[in-house]
Amino acid sequence: MSLEIRDLSVAYGRRTILDGVDLVVERGRLLGLLGPNGSGKSTLIKTVARIVKPRSGTLEWDGLPLDRLSRRDLARVVAYVPQAIDQSFSLSVREAVVLGRTPHFGARPRRRDWAKVDLALEQLGLVELADRPVSELSGGQAQRVLVARALAQEPQVLLLDEPTSALDLRYQLQTLHLAHTIAAEQGVATVVSIHDLNHAARFCDEVAFLSGGRVLAAGEPGEVYGADLVRDVYGVGVDLSVYDGFTEVHPQVKPDRTTRAVVPQAAPQTAPQVAPELAKVAS
Repeated sequence: MSLEIRDLSVAYGRRTILDGVDLVVERGRLLGLLGPNGSGKSTLIKTVARIVKPRSGTLEWDGLPLDRLSRRDLARVVAYVPQAIDQSFSLSVREAVVLGRTPHFGARPRRRDWAKVDLALEQLGLVELADRPVSELSGGQAQRVLVARALAQEPQVLLLDEPTSALDLRYQLQTLHLAHTIAAEQGVATVVSIHDLNHAARFCDEVAFLSGGRVLAAGEPGEVYGADLVRDVYGVGVDLSVYDGFTEVHPQVKPDRTTRAVVPQAAPQTAPQVAPELAKVAS
């Protein structure tokens, strides 16, 4: 079973955003979409989620065209995590996450639905926030609610649009590790748009570099990553190394020699006074 994207083109008015994109995401695999802002990553994810209508091309899951599914049936197959959540409504975190179960129950959630919600809350570290209104959460906490809602949905295809952009380092790693684990253990075809090439190399089974709405290269990170490719896509020179079996990308940051920083001369100062208790620790 696989998600197949064939010759996909999308335009906003006269502006072409995606142009002939071909990608396949196998069940149980995590594909990372890489590329600069405006390269078409988010548009690709929204098109698979049927938020954006393509100009041409096909989208199929296990040979079934996604555009033939009803909205309810589509929600049983595809879960979409946007970049941000509307925090103006007053639902609690637990109530927001149970919305992911709506394709699976009738008038009200059942015991099994709440069990899936509780599992998702635990996986995203949200148990202590379960009764808090979403409107009181930080941006990073709200982003984790979106991911939890998608996991509670039990999708066959999981789409994550920059899910780590509002998260600190700990939850970035946790979320990407969880996405990889869910894909592998539950057989979910997962697509994530991401900016950090090193995180993508560590957690993604395959990556696809997008530029100008086209796929420039796709495959396993260790095979695809190259200094020339990264420079062509991002306009930045990089060095590559391998650590712990994963390819790492190191930008070549050089000072601009055409300008010289002016450092003001500070007035002479006496030695700073140190609190006695700190002085004891330092000694």
